[in-house]
Amino acid sequence: MNMVPVLRSLNENRQQPVSGRILTIGSSPDCHLQLTGLPLRAAHLLFSQGSYMVQRLKLDVKVLVNDIAVSTFGTPLHHGDIVKIGSHRLQFIERADDTTLSASASPPENAASTLHELIDIAVSLLRSRDEALFDGLVSSVARLLRGDGARLVVDDGTGAERRTIARYPQSVGLDRFSNRAIDWAREAARTVLMHEDEWKTETGSERSLEKNLVASIMCAPLKRGEIINGYLYIDRVNDAAPFTEEERSFCDALLPLFSEILINFQEKRQQQATIARLQEQQMAPAGGMLYQSDCMTQLIALATRLARTDSPVLITGETGTGKELLARFVHDQSQRKSGLYKAINCGAIPENLIESELFGHEKGAFTGATGLKTGLFESAQDGTLFLDEIGELPFHLQVKLLRVLQESEVVRVGGTVTIPVDVRIVTATNRDLEAEVRAGRFRQDLFFRLNVLTLELPPLRKRGDDILLLAEYFITRYCQQFGLAHKTLSATAKNLLVAHTWPGNVRELENTMQKAILLCETDRLTPENISIGKCTVLRGEGASGSDQTLREARADAERTAIVAALTKTHGNVSLAGRILDIDRKWLIKKMEELGVTAGEFRR
Repeated sequence: MNMVPVLRSLNENRQQPVSGRILTIGSSPDCHLQLTGLPLRAAHLLFSQGSYMVQRLKLDVKVLVNDIAVSTFGTPLHHGDIVKIGSHRLQFIERADDTTLSASASPPENAASTLHELIDIAVSLLRSRDEALFDGLVSSVARLLRGDGARLVVDDGTGAERRTIARYPQSVGLDRFSNRAIDWAREAARTVLMHEDEWKTETGSERSLEKNLVASIMCAPLKRGEIINGYLYIDRVNDAAPFTEEERSFCDALLPLFSEILINFQEKRQQQATIARLQEQQMAPAGGMLYQSDCMTQLIALATRLARTDSPVLITGETGTGKELLARFVHDQSQRKSGLYKAINCGAIPENLIESELFGHEKGAFTGATGLKTGLFESAQDGTLFLDEIGELPFHLQVKLLRVLQESEVVRVGGTVTIPVDVRIVTATNRDLEAEVRAGRFRQDLFFRLNVLTLELPPLRKRGDDILLLAEYFITRYCQQFGLAHKTLSATAKNLLVAHTWPGNVRELENTMQKAILLCETDRLTPENISIGKCTVLRGEGASGSDQTLREARADAERTAIVAALTKTHGNVSLAGRILDIDRKWLIKKMEELGVTAGEFRR
């Protein structure tokens, strides 16, 4: 999505991109937009309060917006507005797609439209991790909070190195932004507000704020657990109203979304770096999966053979075993590897949005559908579509999915035209779909359609030495990420890791090793550094816990059930409470008593 506004001349059928603080219009050669028959400088577009406004520069030049004269201070522009300057007619187009800018495009008329746009971009980022979408995301949130400038910053975890990965507008220089605000947000570990009076008397780097006429700043830390790994920074210029507490609260409501997106971005970068490093060492992981066990070797060999066909593939396995990595491997080994790979988690997107995500929608199909949207089946044409957690797909959508598999065509929400699609389907679930069919929660005919070729990922506890191979990999990865000296596992620590049942599988192991290296103050990891709770089940003698008191046994049983529920819900306490059939407040209290932290289970 191209978020750069443009002015389109309806007289001459040409376009002028709009960027920066000011765009001048007139007949002078140094004007951004040169139009004949006008004074040297007739009008300009000024960016303020998160949007552009038009102001006239000559009293004898008539400037109209939608046939209404501009006000003394200027008139804000919205998508589709027609600006008349003298005999020239210009259309302001705030949002364009990758093909054609037309007068019939739907404008984002209010904050609800901008919020819908923000959700669209966020869902796309969670699904594809496409770095090109970050600028659109930052642009949307800046306009939603009426900011004049914004940026998204990643942090190395120590505060020593920061890097801007997206900014708004793109033409703004990095000297516009204040490091002092970021330092304060880091120290406070919360969203902070800074206003003009606080830096007018300052010297040094804060002079850039006065030079850029910055009036107010809001800076929010983005966290991964308790570790800050980035910041969302928004400012306002000129005599703009300062950010309010209500706007800070709204920004705080967006932070979990931004944090998750930033985590996904960093995980992709780390995965790419790891694969490159392993390739340099002549170790070629299968789709990013590290293994040496026989069961995984056999599985990858089977996946390679199945990938060459075009039939649907169903990947089963417990949560955290790497189903998404295996799905991507199937695509990369298939004849469709040159096509697009699209993925969606059927359980992570609200039920009222998932139909639109899969099949697309027509303009006006529902409230907020301000334009045509292409669904995943269309956008993955000639490629692969991965439907994760297929068991979570609402029952009424299972019928539509079955029709796509049978007829190879889709109908957009609100549409009537059938659109042919050629897509290879890969699905995954941690549920027993046959049991779901018997319970009437999953269609039997759809199950037969999806269960043509099956790949079952083994749980980590059945992968033998892969546990230590992965543990060593995570130690190396996080020691490098946090700038720590490399740490080694003691023999007793290795025994502990191999003995644990790992209900959260590879994801749980990763979280455990990350926490261990942060808590360990020496270069050697011992069982005291590895926090996997008293719920560890040993596979040898003396592990029956017969010396426990009844109170201890009950606490262990409660901890085991809570850990299993949090693992399944990726740290979502509310959903875990539903699984355990207990009140959320009671669950939080019990977690505090048992020393269980929800952040350990979040990705």
